[in-house]
Amino acid sequence: RVDYMKKFIMSMLVVLSAVAFGAEVKEGTGLGYADDIKVAVTMDGDKIVAIEVKENSDTPGIANPAIEQLTKKVIEAQSSQVDTVAGATYTSEGFLEAVNNATGK
Repeated sequence: RVDYMKKFIMSMLVVLSAVAFGAEVKEGTGLGYADDIKVAVTMDGDKIVAIEVKENSDTPGIANPAIEQLTKKVIEAQSSQVDTVAGATYTSEGFLEAVNNATGK
């Protein structure tokens, strides 16, 4: 629980600092395992700065670790064209579709 709060606070600081320096937040949706996955992608020009999941109904024990891994991969690659996470294929595909819809990349 402490780790979750720490991650949340850090992600909010990244988003707030990016917004303060003229970044833009774009939203996108993709179909996960249970329902739509909605994300907010913070962009600084063409660069993906942060990704925040706004809505996700997939199984938390499977979806959350997969989304955490994918967020890192997408930010490193600056693209939604990354490999899905084994065991969380539908969640991965929905998350990546949402990011792609938000960024147009």
